[in-house]
Amino acid sequence: MRAFRSHQTDSSERFLLGLYIFFLGLALLSVLGLDYIQWKRGEGSYIFSSVMKKKEVAAEVEKKAKEEDIYQVLMETISDSGIPEDSVNQYTDDEGVYHLWVDLPLKKYSQLESSFTDSFRQGDFHITKKEEQQTDEKKYYLWEVKDIRERKLTLLFSCEKEGVTIAKKTAPPPAANKVALIVDDMGYSLHAINELCSIGRPLTIAIIPYSPLASEIATISRQHNLEVILHLPMESINNEEENHTKGMINSGMSEEEIIGIVEKDLNQVPYIRGVNNHMGSKITADSQLMHIILERLKKRDLFFIDSRTTGSSVAFTIAQSLNIPTAYRNVFLDGELNENYIKGQLIALFRQAQKNGFALGICHPTEKTLKVLKENFHLVDEYGLEPVLASQIVRSP
Repeated sequence: MRAFRSHQTDSSERFLLGLYIFFLGLALLSVLGLDYIQWKRGEGSYIFSSVMKKKEVAAEVEKKAKEEDIYQVLMETISDSGIPEDSVNQYTDDEGVYHLWVDLPLKKYSQLESSFTDSFRQGDFHITKKEEQQTDEKKYYLWEVKDIRERKLTLLFSCEKEGVTIAKKTAPPPAANKVALIVDDMGYSLHAINELCSIGRPLTIAIIPYSPLASEIATISRQHNLEVILHLPMESINNEEENHTKGMINSGMSEEEIIGIVEKDLNQVPYIRGVNNHMGSKITADSQLMHIILERLKKRDLFFIDSRTTGSSVAFTIAQSLNIPTAYRNVFLDGELNENYIKGQLIALFRQAQKNGFALGICHPTEKTLKVLKENFHLVDEYGLEPVLASQIVRSP
C-alpha cells in the first residue's frame, strides 16, 4: 500500500513537472512571439533586434572582407605582371566606384589581357563592357566590371603604341592675342575625348560630375596636356526636366545643402583646375546663391568661368569681388547643329580675339562640332592667334 502511494506521488510530481515545463515553454514562446511582432513593427524588441543586429554585422564584415579580397586579387595581378607602381593610379568616387588607370606598352597589354580576365572571374566579377579607342600616340582600353553585389569597377588601360614615330607639330611663336575654347558636357564618350586630343591644340575639357567616364576622361585629358575643369550643374529658368540632374544646385536648397553638393561635385572629377556652370540661368542671376558657391571654389584655389547662359548673370561680378580668377564666355559655337553655322561661330570667336586681345568660346562634343573643329581649328594660326587654356585668360580684379 505504501509502495502504491509512493508510486502515485511520483506520478503526480512528474505530471506537475511536465505541466510546469509546458507552461514555461508556452510563456517563452509567447515572449518570443511578442518580441518578434514588435521587431517586425519596428517597435522596441530585445531578442530579435539583438540577433538580427549580430547577423547584419557579421554579414557586413563578410561582405567587406570579400570586397577587399577582390580588390586585392586585382592589385596582385597588376603587381605580378611586372607593372611599376607609379604606372598605376587609383581613385574611389563618392559612389564607392573604384577607378583604376594603368599605363603600359601596347604589347604588354596584349600579353596580360587574359590574366586580368582570369582575375575577375576568381573575384566574382563579370565584365559588362569593353571599349577601345585610340589617338596617334596611344590606344585606350576601357573595361567596366561589376561583382555579384553590383559593385562597379572601371579599368582604363592607357597603352603607348610601339614603333610609331609621331611628327611633332611645330607650334607657332606666342601671339599677342589669345583664344581659349572650352568643350562642355564631357564625361560620356571616349570617342569624343580622343577626337579632341587628335586636334593637338590646347583645349579645356569641362566634365559633368557623376558622368560615367568622368575620371577616365579627366585622366586622358591630363595625359594629352588638356585642361580639366568641373562643369557644375545649376538650375535653369525653363529646363524643368534637366533641373533634377544629379549634383544639381537648386534655388530651394539651404546654404548647408548647397555647400555639401558643391563639395561632392568637386570630388567627383580629378585634376580639376577650375569650374564653369552647366545651365544655371536661375542660379547665376542670384547674388546670394553665387556667393555661397564661389566661396567654396575660392577655398580650393579654383578659377571660375561664367558660361553666360543668361544676360542677367551676376556670377562674373561676384567672382571678381571675391578675388577669384575669372572670365566669361564670348561665343557659343554650336547653338545650332549645322556645320556651316558652327564654322561661322568659330571664325567669329577668332575675330573677337583679334579685336579684343582675347576671347573665350564654348562648344559641345557633338559629331558635327567635333568634325568642324578637326577640319578648321588650324585657322587660328591664320588669324595670328595663340590658342591657350582657359586658365591662361582668366583674370583677377
